Amino acid sequence: MFKKRKNPFDLMNHFDSMFENFDSMMSSQFNPIVFGDVKTETGSDETGNWTKNSFISEDGSLSVTSFVRTGPSSKRKETDKLSTLKSKLELAVEKQDFEEAVKLRDEIKKFEKNKEKIESLKSDLEKSIKEQNFEKSIELRDKLKSFE
Repeated sequence: MFKKRKNPFDLMNHFDSMFENFDSMMSSQFNPIVFGDVKTETGSDETGNWTKNSFISEDGSLSVTSFVRTGPSSKRKETDKLSTLKSKLELAVEKQDFEEAVKLRDEIKKFEKNKEKIESLKSDLEKSIKEQNFEKSIELRDKLKSFE
């Protein structure tokens, strides 16, 4: 009727011994250390700086490449938005969804037309933040949001 209770410490010790066995099995089968060469390339383009790191193992069985891009986020954001709109426009034309294409065309024109106003507002916003005129900063931020 009453079962014998197990000691939780005995269970933990059993668990530890299982993992010790597992660890010894895995370390004998696999060598976790891989030797090889790392090549680093850096450069820059219109969207910012980039760094490319490539690792190749000595026997060539393992290859890992990472690519990191850094740069001014505001400029990239504008270009990304414009390029996204243009790609959506091309897709709408391919699908022959001309109503959507007209909307996207107008949005692209509006974006390009307001580009100078947006740049002016951004510089005014930065200036007001440096001057710690936060009321004006909030107004400028709201104006910027209305253009985006």
